[in-house]
Amino acid sequence: MQADTKKRTKELLSLTFPIMVEQSFIMLMGVINTAMVAVLGAHELSAAGHINNSAHIPIALLAATATGGTILVAQATGAKDTSRAKRCAGQSISLAFALSIFLTVFLQIFQGSVVNILFPGADSETVQAAYEYFFYINWSMPFLAIGQTIFGVLRGAGDVKSPMVIVVIMNIINVALSFTLIPILGISGAGIAMLGSRFIGFLLGGIFVLSKKSKIRLNELGIYLPTRSTQKDIFTLGIPTGIENFLFNVGRTLTQVMVVALGTAAMAANVAILNVMNLILIPGLAYSAALMVMVGQRVGKKEVDDIKKTTFFTTKACAISMGILCLAFIPLRGLMANMFHLDYYARVYFNEIYWILILMSPFFWAPSFVIPSALRAVKDVKFSMTISVTTMWIFRVALSYVLIFLGFGVLGVWIGFFGDWIVRSFIFYVRMNREKWIKFIKI
Repeated sequence: MQADTKKRTKELLSLTFPIMVEQSFIMLMGVINTAMVAVLGAHELSAAGHINNSAHIPIALLAATATGGTILVAQATGAKDTSRAKRCAGQSISLAFALSIFLTVFLQIFQGSVVNILFPGADSETVQAAYEYFFYINWSMPFLAIGQTIFGVLRGAGDVKSPMVIVVIMNIINVALSFTLIPILGISGAGIAMLGSRFIGFLLGGIFVLSKKSKIRLNELGIYLPTRSTQKDIFTLGIPTGIENFLFNVGRTLTQVMVVALGTAAMAANVAILNVMNLILIPGLAYSAALMVMVGQRVGKKEVDDIKKTTFFTTKACAISMGILCLAFIPLRGLMANMFHLDYYARVYFNEIYWILILMSPFFWAPSFVIPSALRAVKDVKFSMTISVTTMWIFRVALSYVLIFLGFGVLGVWIGFFGDWIVRSFIFYVRMNREKWIKFIKI
């Protein structure tokens, strides 16, 4: 038993550590960029923060190709089927390219309508800043989509270090460009920095998978051409995951629109808390990504009996890691509030949510988001989609709306968040424990 735990821990850490470094840079650089935008004023902070959060909707759709590619490549790698792994990787990248170009052009055509929907009743300065920032974020999406898909297939093949190095480089470039351009160009400088860093990530990722150093070398034109069987597999995983992510983030954006109606102080506090949450979730995102690869490879190796043990072991490790991080964040509340230049009213909102976030995250985020990664890796995607979307709309949208109506303000939105985590945790734990997902594995 002890030897089994030691082996599982070694495998988990070998995958999780590079991804955790990668996520740390993504989140830390995001917080630094947001802090630099905050110096411009509450209008710019609110605009950039809300656009970044809303961008999760199209990004969620595009992430479906990365998820599908990661799982299929992991399964093929576990089965030692190199030809299929390359085919799945190449076609996932092609699909990411086609979808991202379509979405970017569509959103650019309807830019005015999108900004008006996202910022109902906002003042003219915030809306103008949103227009400026939106343009650059929108045109950075194809580079992000293709880059993330490349990183996903590399992880599926067992290479977590190369994506880590590339992500670290692109985020350092992002901060360097932001530091240079924001004082000169304002919020447009932040947008240009994001566009430039995502292009660099796409370029470096593309060069790497074409080279001999790549574990899964994608230098054959034929692997990018769509075939019926591979496309079917990608869409079988991708469509439910894409729908789940899309509806999940639509609901999330609706809650942000509710916050917009509460005023600039509430918007600024909400942006600051979201950035704090992103830092706290660094271990969680790493464990979730690692578990998807581990379970996918076990499916390929036909080690079905080990999937539940691996899932619960990873979930516990995630909860412990997040708990340690939350303890470290307890004395940092004042520093975080100062970093985002919150005024008195925004700071009041920030403080009341901060403590609840610290308390709830370790216990309920891990089971509510890590376990579904395992379910997706065994193709139990429809259940995950149904539960995620249902709890999102009941708690994050409906409950938040009711609580705001009752006078809870921005705190009501976060109570909806936490209610969603609690219910998801229970349902996904039961699903994994009862092993109904086994029927989706083709042995």
